[in-house]
Amino acid sequence: MASRVVGPVAGPGGAGGAFVASTQRDADDRELLAAVFDASAAGLALVVGEDLRYVRVNWAYRALTSAPEVDPVSRTVPELSPLPAARIPNLRRALLNGQPLHLEDHPVPFGPATRWFSCRARPLRHAGCPALLLELWETTAFVLARRSAEAALDHALRRAAELDAVIDAIPDGFVLYDARGEVLRYNGSAARLVEREGVDPRTALASPGLWRRFTAADGRPLAPEDAPVTRALAGETVLGAHLRVATPSSAERWLLASSAAVRAPDNRVAGAVLTLSDESAVHALEDARDDLVRMISHDLRTPLNAVYTQAHLLRQAAQDPAKVSDRARAIVRSCERMSTMIHDLVETTLLEAGQLQLAPIPVDLASLLPELVERLRGGLEVDRVALELEPGLPPLLADPARLERILTNLLSNALKYSPGQAPVTVAVGPEDGGAAVGIAVSDRGVGIAPEDLAHVFDRYYRARGARRPEGLGLGLYITRLLVEAHRGRIEAVSALGQGSTFRIHLPAAGREGVE
Repeated sequence: MASRVVGPVAGPGGAGGAFVASTQRDADDRELLAAVFDASAAGLALVVGEDLRYVRVNWAYRALTSAPEVDPVSRTVPELSPLPAARIPNLRRALLNGQPLHLEDHPVPFGPATRWFSCRARPLRHAGCPALLLELWETTAFVLARRSAEAALDHALRRAAELDAVIDAIPDGFVLYDARGEVLRYNGSAARLVEREGVDPRTALASPGLWRRFTAADGRPLAPEDAPVTRALAGETVLGAHLRVATPSSAERWLLASSAAVRAPDNRVAGAVLTLSDESAVHALEDARDDLVRMISHDLRTPLNAVYTQAHLLRQAAQDPAKVSDRARAIVRSCERMSTMIHDLVETTLLEAGQLQLAPIPVDLASLLPELVERLRGGLEVDRVALELEPGLPPLLADPARLERILTNLLSNALKYSPGQAPVTVAVGPEDGGAAVGIAVSDRGVGIAPEDLAHVFDRYYRARGARRPEGLGLGLYITRLLVEAHRGRIEAVSALGQGSTFRIHLPAAGREGVE
């Protein structure tokens, strides 16, 4: 910057000496500015006029042009600048209106590659004319690094989203803990396993009290130090721990728990992973299997032993026609009982697999029921059965054979658990304006205990107490499946000592068909 002398200057030479000193300082300043300009690491160029002609360019700027070997002085910015041609009008406007301009990260093709540049233009005057001081620098490395970082971030976010989706899709419960045992991540399956009204799953899964509700497979209460998460945070790996827990509904739930430590690069424990698999259904199947094996081994053996015994007696009384006839009848009854049990097992399997084919047709209950009762005479005490059929019954759309099985099961059940001579009533009437038919089979027997009533339609379930268990416990279960296969529903009401009523509701013909 040129220095100026204001006022008189004392000393030799007077005013002339001051002028010489000022001129020398101006020259020194210009030389210094020129040196700074030329030595700057940033590309600097001075352009004048509307054609943006270079009047001074340093080597850093020249190295960024498309032809570094060409001296830009006296040439124009459109000829040699690395800036895109579309940005040249922006420079002219900055020169004419005197407003600074900043152009950032503009791509420019350089042969097969692309380079990015940024530029700042500062308006000034040079030799009395409008001019621009251009500062140019290359940002290719920065742009490529930023794009690489953005791509890496996008990839990481995508992988995180994929991992979240995988975790949420896992049918087993999944929980991720930090080193302090706080929950970092859990999926919906884990939340459902610990869901309690008003309790946040994250809090429940992190609570030490969670594991106090569990017992081990042998029935021992689970000690805090034996909790799978506690052991994993201590560096252990737990595989397939069978745990039992009581739910708010008092039902028992079995869980298979596995856990492992999450280790940092220095091998310290940084957290833990826990998986919980609900194996209650497996235990239920195992219990059902044990019940089935137990019942088959007992209930099928009973009629088989009867056949075996009667056959031996028959051989000993081969010359006595009366005894032969009695033994033969006993054998037939035992075989029929065995056949019924086997038929129940086969039909249960088909119904549960959805493989039992129905052949529905319109069925007139007013005709079917009296005929069925007569056909059951001899096998059941049907003289005790009273039919109450309301007039105007709409026909049912049902498979006749399966419908007879439903009615026979209910009649047999009612007669079996009623005292001798006590009547059994079958009341039939239209429902829902003729859209359905209700059939109620009522007895005056011993009744069903409240704790048994909720399970009378369960597979292999046989009520305890005064109701004498017989068969495999499949009769009412099959009845329910057959009613549901006809798009109907079944329910039971009972009181101890007062009898029971089994009521079914089936759609009438002309309504929704049966699959």
